[in-house]
This record gives sequence, structure tokens and C-alpha cells, in this order.
Amino acid sequence: MNGNSRQNMSMRVGEDILALAAGAGLGAGLMYLFDPNRGHSRRARLVGEAKGLLHRGESRAQKRGRDLLNRIEGIGVRLAEEVAPMEPPSDEILLERIRSRMGHIVSDPHEVEVRVEKGVVTLEGRLAHPERRRLTEEVRAMHGVKRLNAHLGRRLILSPALLVGLGAGLALFGKRNPPTAGTNAAQ
Repeated sequence: MNGNSRQNMSMRVGEDILALAAGAGLGAGLMYLFDPNRGHSRRARLVGEAKGLLHRGESRAQKRGRDLLNRIEGIGVRLAEEVAPMEPPSDEILLERIRSRMGHIVSDPHEVEVRVEKGVVTLEGRLAHPERRRLTEEVRAMHGVKRLNAHLGRRLILSPALLVGLGAGLALFGKRNPPTAGTNAAQ
């Protein structure tokens, strides 16, 4: 036998083993689904999962379609503004738009006082740095804002991760320096 025939025979044996394993797997799967005792419930569950998968796929496609339509509408509005600029909104409408947008950016919108006078927006209060930066960027970009006066101080954020880290540090510190037997721990 030459090298080519050995290689061909080896490939055929490998294919035969693969076919045997696929057949055994298919047989086991059919036995599982058509078991006289529990096969009906297994088939029903499989059908339910398949329907759920299809429904989730349809839902995702609908969301993507709506998102695409909203983006196209936004581009259309921006193009229309370029051709015929829109009137700036009144101070009251601008104030409401800023407050509405603030509710999506700031963890506690009541911490910030907003005033609008002739398109000049004044923000006063205390915010965490990331919130302060994002709020000022978004307010500056809003249609109708002529100028922004941001008088926003810093607010310390006590995040859960920070509190856990502090607790762990205190626990480690307490284990490293335990009170000795002769001292009073309450001192």
C-alpha cells in the first residue's frame, strides 16, 4: 500500500466513525423526544422554546425597525432645520425640555435649579463630576440655548463599590491591629 491509499483509508474510517456517532446521537435524541412516559412533555417544551425564540427574534427586528425609522426622522428634522431654521422655543418650553432631559442624566434632578431668560440658561446646584459634564454638554447642544451659565458645585458620590471597599479596608485594618489582651478596647 502506498501513502495515498493509507491516507484515503484513514479518511474513510474517520468518516465512518463520524457517521456512526451522528447516527447514535440522532437515535438518542429521537428516543428522548419519543419516550412513551415523558416524550409528550419534552416535545411540548421544545415547541414552546422554539416559539419563544421566534418571538424574541421578531421583537428584536421590530425594535431595530423602529430605531431606524426614528433615526431617519431625526435626520429629516435636522435637514429641514438647515433649509428653513426653526423658531427658537419659548423660555418656558426650553425650561421644560431641559428638566425632562435632566431626568435622564442626573441621579437627583431636584438638586439642580434651572432658570431660562431669553435663551440664556442658568444651572445651579451640586452634581457629581460625570453628571455635571454630561448635563452641561447636552444643555449647550439643545435648540434654543444661546448661552449657558453653569454654577454647579461638586457632590461626593458614595457608590456601593466605594462603601464595600471602605468596609473591606476597615475589616483588614481591624484584623491587623487587634486589641491586645491587657488593653481596654473601648478607650
